[in-house]
Amino acid sequence: MAEAMASAPLYRDLTTDEIDDLVVGLEYRHFAHGEALMIQGEASDGAYVIVSGAVAVAARLPGGGETAIAELGPGDLLGEMALLMRGGKRTATARARGAVEAVFTDRRYFEAALNLLRPASLKVLRLLGLTIAERLRAIRARSRALVETTAGDSLLRLAPSGEPHPPATFDVRAFLPILPCLRDFAHDEIDAMASIARVEDVPRGRVLSEAGETINAPRLVVRGALLLGQRRGGHLCQLDILGPGRFAGVAPVLEGASACATVIPVEDSTLLAFDADALVAIWNGQERLSLRLLEAINADLVLSLNTASNHLTRLTAQVRLGEPSLA
Repeated sequence: MAEAMASAPLYRDLTTDEIDDLVVGLEYRHFAHGEALMIQGEASDGAYVIVSGAVAVAARLPGGGETAIAELGPGDLLGEMALLMRGGKRTATARARGAVEAVFTDRRYFEAALNLLRPASLKVLRLLGLTIAERLRAIRARSRALVETTAGDSLLRLAPSGEPHPPATFDVRAFLPILPCLRDFAHDEIDAMASIARVEDVPRGRVLSEAGETINAPRLVVRGALLLGQRRGGHLCQLDILGPGRFAGVAPVLEGASACATVIPVEDSTLLAFDADALVAIWNGQERLSLRLLEAINADLVLSLNTASNHLTRLTAQVRLGEPSLA
């Protein structure tokens, strides 16, 4: 079983001792041809590493039937979102094509290992986050390519503009515990996060960062809203809107990559701008605060990935059908 785990990309950075630490809670499962490893709509209870055989993954179509998504083989990971999100549902059905052996990681065991701050489980959680960030970057790149190759401006909106405003009178620290991403943080953990950040009051329309730039200050929206978009002249194709409790620019910092979108406030906004090195140090740590930050950022990345996937689907339909802008 340890050998099967070591072959999977999700466990590539684990030492032999760390893999052995996780193996205790894993289970070998065998599937006959046509048997389902998971079914769309059912509760997400864990993830699989395919040891041998082939697995076909498909999603239901609105009008009935299924569409093929992928075919997985030895070393591939299946259902990993279950390790990131509590109470989620399977988004696809996976069936064995011939005999299949797989190693199952139970969400409950993984969560228990996280709560015990097992180094192996924290490493896996970090790798899951980076995997989601990589998928997000790829999807946004496909969206950008569609916009760049589309004639006309039906997909675009004017970039917001505005005059500077004086800083608002606002007790930022008192507001932090009610942000969704910080609700599981203890008071001292919120204080620790606030200590590596500065408060920014930014007016509507002031550019915070451009696509292709290095992000030195990843941000958390406390009040207001930020637009993530792709520029074409003075116009933007909207990729996402980030409201209170959402992170901006964190994924590029964790990946060591440049920003893939322009970020502009669409309302007068109050933000926490983090010191990038200090944030990465907490992300890579072994303390309870590190676990809380990992969970908060990964949940935000999953939300961004879902939004980006839906946006790409709508954008593709608009380009093909020549419909009015979704923005």
